[in-house]
Amino acid sequence: MATNTRLKAARVGKGLTQLQLAGMVGKKEIDISRYETGRSRPDPETKRLIADVLGKPTFELFDC
Repeated sequence: MATNTRLKAARVGKGLTQLQLAGMVGKKEIDISRYETGRSRPDPETKRLIADVLGKPTFELFDC
């Protein structure tokens, strides 16, 4: 899996740490790290929650 630089850029652009974003979407900090490094993919509901928090459409943050 490829690194998700779009997700990280959007998170940093909002001034959020991985821990803060994780808390806002009901995940652990390690989960956000894994999404950003491409070691894991969020489920569709988590993608939607992350996109809502970051104020971006899902397709701008995630591949498929």
